[in-house]
Formats: sequence, C-alpha cells, structure tokens
Amino acid sequence: MTDLSSLPPMSSPTGGLNHAARRAESRSGKPVGPQFGRALNYLILFVGATIMLFPLLWMFTSSFKPEWQILAQPPIWIPSTWIHAQAGSTTQEFPLWWAVNPDGEREEVLKVGVRRFTTVIDVSQMPELIAAPADRLSDAQPTAMDSVTFNVRTLTLDDGTTRQVVAIARDGENLVVAAVDDLRKIAAIRPLDEVNAGKRANVEIGGYRLQARELEEEGVTLLALGPESELTVVAPQEVASAAVLVPAEAVEEAGLAPFGSTELPVYTLADHPEAEKYVLLSAESWQPIIDLEQARASGFTVENSALSASELRTVNGTPDMPVATAGMEDGSQREVVLLVETSALTFVIPVDEATTLRLTPLGKLAQPFVANLDGVSVSYRDDYVEGDQRHAIAIVSERRDMALIAPQAVVEQAFDVPSESLSAVLTPNFSLQNYVDALSKDLGGATFFTFFRNSGLLVLLNLIGHFLSVTLVAYAFARLRAPGKNFLFMVLLSTMMLPFPVMLIPTFEIFQKLGMINTLWPLFVRSFFGNAFLIFLLRQFFMAIPMELEEAARIDGATTLQVLVRVILPLSAPALATVGIFTFWWTWNSFFEPYVYLSSPQQYTVSLGLAFFKGQYNTSFHLLMAASMVVILPIILIFFFAQRYFIEGIQLTGLKG
Repeated sequence: MTDLSSLPPMSSPTGGLNHAARRAESRSGKPVGPQFGRALNYLILFVGATIMLFPLLWMFTSSFKPEWQILAQPPIWIPSTWIHAQAGSTTQEFPLWWAVNPDGEREEVLKVGVRRFTTVIDVSQMPELIAAPADRLSDAQPTAMDSVTFNVRTLTLDDGTTRQVVAIARDGENLVVAAVDDLRKIAAIRPLDEVNAGKRANVEIGGYRLQARELEEEGVTLLALGPESELTVVAPQEVASAAVLVPAEAVEEAGLAPFGSTELPVYTLADHPEAEKYVLLSAESWQPIIDLEQARASGFTVENSALSASELRTVNGTPDMPVATAGMEDGSQREVVLLVETSALTFVIPVDEATTLRLTPLGKLAQPFVANLDGVSVSYRDDYVEGDQRHAIAIVSERRDMALIAPQAVVEQAFDVPSESLSAVLTPNFSLQNYVDALSKDLGGATFFTFFRNSGLLVLLNLIGHFLSVTLVAYAFARLRAPGKNFLFMVLLSTMMLPFPVMLIPTFEIFQKLGMINTLWPLFVRSFFGNAFLIFLLRQFFMAIPMELEEAARIDGATTLQVLVRVILPLSAPALATVGIFTFWWTWNSFFEPYVYLSSPQQYTVSLGLAFFKGQYNTSFHLLMAASMVVILPIILIFFFAQRYFIEGIQLTGLKG
C-alpha cells in the first residue's frame, strides 16, 4: 500500500502564481505585499508633509525676496534680484528684460513704449450678417489668419454642419455674426489709440445697429472686432545712460516715428530746436529729498517773518526749489533753501550746504515716518535704496511732474516685440537685507527687538505663574481628600466652556480700575491663579502615577510638599514639558489680548509688532515675511527639541493608575 503522506501536495489553479510569489519572497528575504504597503505609506506621508509644509516653505523663501517679487505673476519661486539700468544721472532705474532682437539673438533691453492693436473692418465693406442663437455658438477662440487675428466661434447650423464665424454685435438673445472667410478679405490691424480717437458713430447694416468709430481725416468708419494685441518697443540698455530728466510741461508732442513695425510718439522740448526729437521713457511725479544726516547737521528753523520773498531756482541740479534770504541772529543775511514750510516756522538749509539735495520718483517713498527737526515735523525714510546703497532721507519741498526723455537718435536701434515674449532679467540672490530691515526698522519709536523683549518677559512670567499655580491645584485635585472636591473640579472644568469675549469686558474693567491698562500686568498676572485646561492635563497625569510611590515617601517622613516636589514632579517631566509648551505657544502667539490692553508701541508684543508692516493702503510683504519667520522660529525650535516630552505628556494624561 502506498503511503499517502509521502506524496507531494496537490496543486491548485493558483498554485503556480503562489509558488512564484514565494520564490520572489525567498530571493528578497521580505514579503512583496508589505513592501508595497510600506512604499505607499511613505508616499502618502511625503505628499501630506509637503502639503502641510508648503505655506512655511513659501514664507521662508518669500522672506528673502524683494517686495515686488512676492506676489509676482507668474510666481518666482527662487529669490532673485531684478537687474536695473540707471537712468542717466538721476535716482531712477529702469528694469531690464530679455528679448529676442531682429538678428535672433537674446538681448538685455529696457522698455521704451507700448502700443495696443485691434482687428478692424471698414463698415462700407461689411459682408452679410446673420443672427445666431447663443446656444449654437461655441466660445470665442483667438485665431490668426493671414496676419490678422479674429475671435473665432463655431456656429452649428440646422442641418448639423458647422461654420466659422465672428460675433459683430448682440441682437437681444442672439449674436450678430459674419463668416470668417468673408471678413479675412477686408480686415486689417490698426493701433487701438487711433481707432478710439475716432468719433463714435452708430451705423445700421442689414437691419442691425452697430457701434463704430468714424475717422474723419481718412473718411472711413471702422468697426473694432478684437481681440486686442500689444507690441512693446524695446531698446538696448545703453539708452538708459542717455536719459535726461526735464519738467513735464517742457515736453510737447511732435507726431509719430517708426520703431520696428509700429510707431511711437516723439516729442520736442521748449526752448530747443524743433529738429531735436526725443522719446518719452517715463512721466511721473518726483519728490525732492535730502540726506537726513545733512538735514539734521546743517538745517535749522527760522520764523517766516525773517524770510524774504522766495524765488524758484535750481539748487544742486534740482529745479524749481524755493530759495529766500534769511535774517540770522547775528544780523547777517544768508541764502537758504526752504525745505519744509509751516504756518509760523520754516525748516531751511543754506544753499551752499544742500549738497545731497536731489529728486527721486515718488513711488520709492511709500509709507514714510515723521521726525521732529528743530521744531518742525519732517517726513523721512530710513531705508531708502539708491543703487547699492541705503540712506536715511528727509522728504522736503513739493512734488513736481517730471519726464525722463532720450534723444531719438539714441533710440534708433529700438525694435518691437510681443509683450508676452518679454521676461525679466533676474539673478538668484538670497539676501538677508529683509531681516536686517525688519528687525532694525523704527516702528513707532520701538524696534522688533523691543517686541521680542516684551514677549520673552511675558513668556517667562507666565511660565512661572503656571508652574506654581497649576501644579499645586492639579496635585490637590488628584491626591488630596476634601469634601466637594469633585464638584469643585467640575466647576473648574465648566469655566473652559465660557466664551472668551464674554469675560473680556469684565476683565478689562477690573484691570482698568487697578490702573494696569497699557502695561504688561494683564497679560501675565492671571497665570498665577491657574488655568483650567492645564490643571486638567496635569491632574490626569498625576493620577497615573502609582500611589505606592507616594505612600513610601510618606512612610519615610516626607511632607505633602516634599512628596510633590521630590516624587511627583520629577516623574512628571513629560506633563510639565507639555504645560510649558502650551504656555509658551499661547503667550507668544497671543494677539487679541495685547491688542486690547496695550496702546504704546514700547509695550507691544511680537504678534502686535507684525501688524506694523501692514498699512492702510500698502503692506510691506517682504518685511512681514522676514519678521514672521523670526517670530515662529522659537516655537519650531522648542517643539523640535521637546517633542518627545510633549507627545509623552499628551499620551499619558489619558491614563489612570
């Protein structure tokens, strides 16, 4: 008889596959399934961590970026410096762009002008128009045909066939359209400013009313079809060195001149030969400024009655500055520049000492502060950038409209390109200047170091208060026996359910009667009276400590306080670390309470200090990002080094021995 136990096992339909999997597992030494699951877990963790860390990474990179770059579209992910070219001898700088010149080479250029174009047709040549239901038309798609661009739609006819059309006007719920094949024969590209300069004209064609533009000089009526396009005239960066700053009223338009395949206006200057033509590079408001150090050293105030009638003169290359003769205390007379005028006093500086007086574009002077110079309030900026240098400057006199121009002959090498083809000339640059500016900036008589000092002091005081009060109360609820203890504990927990705004007004009234408003007292004194959540947290941990340890200490003669200090607290390091982290986190991030109780910048905390970088009309995002990174750094470091205790404290507080 055959011994059945000696026969090989029968194979199943999937036996070959299982055998192959077992062989693969035997070669690798690890099961195939768990490997895939582990890889999937790591992938999910990586994706989740990336999503969670993205805001922090964005804020970190933004802290190194200049202000314009943070909200740039499309986004610029790597902090970079935009290369500029100085405009002549002025304080203005032109940004440089990459463009492909007519020779096909990539070149650094600056923008000279922009002109917009649109597709038009002569209404006298208008083809057949039809009204089509909107639901039979597709969305418009810009399509280039024979060097002309149309907003082409697809019209579905009754027989199911389609036809390409362009919408001309609206007729009730229908769109008035014309066939593309008919329009492409008569359409042309015209500058948008020329079309809009024409007189509005309502014309009726085929029973449809159309809004067009009548160009009387050409004797035609044009209908703009769109889409609009844009050409930018650019020139080599050497044009910037030939730029000259002149008063805007001295510039007069003198027609158009060709640049590449388009035209731009050219100008003449008053009191200059008409043959001299110029190209307008920019026109904006400019503001006189002077170094703040020189204004403090050489400037002084005089009574208006001691000044002669002023006249406008050019001082240190700055035109139209008011100059007067001031009577000095020693009886002498001296020519002075009127920098800041008030109803009774004028802050002046001698003409021969105004060596740093100059003009700068008004856009570079946003959000100034105010300083008192010899009894007169003067606006100033302590972070004014000029080239590679930073200056503290005073903003003086009145703004004026100025124009930067360049001779047409210098711009002869200009050419035009589609605006969307330009890209900024950037070079990667991780600069710490934002951090330096954010931490050293004068914020209402304080700096960010003042806010750090205040927040650090509050953290220390709140830590002391919580450790003293919370440990005692938590131990009492966990170990001591007293009638009504559980009821009192429930009352304590119920205080956690009270909304904070409900308690704000009574608390504010108490601190106001105690004379503690605009001091740090309201922000830390309550920690010495406990915290319901932290008491609950610590009580749960204390209850998990074996009672035998406490009983052994009492047998050795330890008092209740000695048991707490020498037995309970050393075993409660994770819970105490959790209390410390929560206290630090709450105090450091607190905004609303400091906002309510503090009014002086010298008392502000870091959370309130961040609000200084957000103004009514403008936000200094680059400084805000840098300051925010510095503010969150202590929280990250503390959690990084104390995370083991924090996690243990959270886990063990749910256990009960």
